[in-house]
Amino acid sequence: MHRASGFLLRFSLSSALALLTVLPHPRVAWARTAGPFRIAAGPYEKKAAGGGAPAVARFTLEGLTVEVEYLEPAARAAFIRSIDPQAGDPFVAPSAPGEIYNAFRVEFDNRSGFDVTFQPGNVILITDRNDQQFPIDLTDLYRTASRAETADPQRLMDDAGRFIFDLSTTIPKGRRLERLLLFGPMPEKWKEFRLHFSYLQIGAATHTLSFPFHRQSLAG
Repeated sequence: MHRASGFLLRFSLSSALALLTVLPHPRVAWARTAGPFRIAAGPYEKKAAGGGAPAVARFTLEGLTVEVEYLEPAARAAFIRSIDPQAGDPFVAPSAPGEIYNAFRVEFDNRSGFDVTFQPGNVILITDRNDQQFPIDLTDLYRTASRAETADPQRLMDDAGRFIFDLSTTIPKGRRLERLLLFGPMPEKWKEFRLHFSYLQIGAATHTLSFPFHRQSLAG
């Protein structure tokens, strides 16, 4: 078992379960109140050089390599076009002044001798201030789109289902698969967070992985 350390150990099961019912409102956008920044891989470092941190967090375990990368809206749209060149980005806010969703590209390259099972519902995003949220699934998207003034909920579900991890997913041995993990707006105050994968099964063995990310200022 690979377990997280530091602030990850401070979250409680009760507070995590409470977030299962929290959905982003269509009018709530992620306000970048602290000036321009990027979300970079790795833990927060107070004296880190601007722009120098890698974009991709990567871990290899028993022949399985997992990559996680935060995607800005333009990169998210490009990723969607890499799957379907004719597709638009179904996660663009239809009328809000900013972004509704935060997307992470997650890639599994399974070079182990076993099939791998990934449970996206068991991933949790946890900030250094102990704010927590689970990925958004198709049911969440439908509810959010239903509250929007100009959304077609069923079309959104049909489009989004091709691009996100929604249900339990098997990655056969020797295969590679990449999709998006989608989250709602981030809180205003945070320096770092982790994507904590609490259920990743390789063959008969279950593992836990954590991928750190941090806010990196782009101010001159």
